[in-house]
Amino acid sequence: MFQSMKAKIEDIMNKGVFTISTHDTLKTADDLMRNEKIRHLPVVEGTKYVGIITERSIMEYSLRQLYDSEDNLGEGSHNLITDFERIITKQDNVIYPEDSVRKAIKMMAKYRLECLPVVDWDKNLLGIITTSDIMLFIHKMMEDYENQ
Repeated sequence: MFQSMKAKIEDIMNKGVFTISTHDTLKTADDLMRNEKIRHLPVVEGTKYVGIITERSIMEYSLRQLYDSEDNLGEGSHNLITDFERIITKQDNVIYPEDSVRKAIKMMAKYRLECLPVVDWDKNLLGIITTSDIMLFIHKMMEDYENQ
């Protein structure tokens, strides 16, 4: 159990992360999230982390369009992600692979985050860690403890 208490982010992060480019469309982002059943989609420019689009931000944007006749989702859905900067969360809260899982838990609780992008020191996206990853990690720790 004590070994798992020292676990690093790189030990539990998701490395094969779906991303969206700033040059992709909002429709592409929405389709990718629906098809892959994901709730968080990091936005990258090349390999650099820019921000994150969440399922919630797309839903809020769509609902706003019902009440705002000037901007129609049908038309706007083909615009580039950069045209929708208000739905990209410019999340400055990132974590590094060498950080502890404990630090991630503290950050996620403090800022009420459902995920943290994992980046290197040059802000290149390496992966993502979600509340589900944390819960699976804690579950594994509990099983290890019970099996001692």
